[in-house]
Amino acid sequence: MYIGWTKHLPTPEDKERFEKSIYGAKQVLDRLKALIEQEERDLDQTELDPKAYDNPSWAYKQAFKNGFRKGLHFTKTLTDLDKQVLPKENHDR
Repeated sequence: MYIGWTKHLPTPEDKERFEKSIYGAKQVLDRLKALIEQEERDLDQTELDPKAYDNPSWAYKQAFKNGFRKGLHFTKTLTDLDKQVLPKENHDR
């Protein structure tokens, strides 16, 4: 689970409760991830068409697509509960 889901919570008990509710929604989050991946594939297809670059403002459209792709990637990271991001521990103690 992405650590950002619970870093705002003050106590371990709050974090545990919230994590349980997130894992309880895993089926919904997995479906959301699948929809995001389909959107990414559709976006990839638009970039393979040479006609996409026949417009003088194609660079602006590409910049929009890049930003959209970044948003999709971030959202997919949040929804992928199978990838755990652990905080760095202080080993100097």
